[in-house]
Amino acid sequence: MALELSVDEEVAKVAIQLRQLDPTGRMFARVIRDTIDQLYDEQRTGRYKWDQLYKTEKTHCGTLVEINLQRRFDFDDGKTLDYEIAGVEVDCKYSQRLGGWMIPPEALGHVCMVVWAEDSSHPKWSLGLVRITPERLNSGGNRDSKATLNVTGRDAILWIWRDAELPPNVLLQLPQDVVDKIMISGSGVKRINNLFRLTQGMRIGRAVVATVAQQDDYMKRVRANGGARTTLKPEGISF
Repeated sequence: MALELSVDEEVAKVAIQLRQLDPTGRMFARVIRDTIDQLYDEQRTGRYKWDQLYKTEKTHCGTLVEINLQRRFDFDDGKTLDYEIAGVEVDCKYSQRLGGWMIPPEALGHVCMVVWAEDSSHPKWSLGLVRITPERLNSGGNRDSKATLNVTGRDAILWIWRDAELPPNVLLQLPQDVVDKIMISGSGVKRINNLFRLTQGMRIGRAVVATVAQQDDYMKRVRANGGARTTLKPEGISF
């Protein structure tokens, strides 16, 4: 990605560093996917949809995204804001609604990393950088003096990844009646067997298995020697 440093030297420096850390964006996408799954807490709750979360959990998602990105990419702590990347103070803001980032007063004059994701049947995510200035913010704000980006601010975002593919939540790719058939199958073993019967040709990850099994050692329900591989082999289903 070629960038003109004269546009905004600090924004460009951070953008270049992010691209060097993850040229394809797949690692960023994986962090976002894992963070959303962390909130669902599938193994214990069986949840797999954003609207199944409590309001407080949805609010907490932004904090978890910030923490998990720092853990994955080992960003330095900022002196005032969340990170220091390429020698630049950067605040990280996540929103489930594109454009819904709440910008705090201390970010004024600094660079913000704005992150958005949509966990749906066509999951996608975006990450961009923007310098926060008064003319880029909506007037007013909430009781914490946080404000959202106005049209000028949103237009000023330098998108590093825009509407990129988020690793899919398989259960959201299926018709609701198929999901219901899987989830009401009875025991965890029966649910896992139906999962593989009804999702042939689809890639099934650990998070989906945990959601459906809702048991300790959920991967045991997949293996041979009594697991789904043994049960489904006579039906011509192998994985």
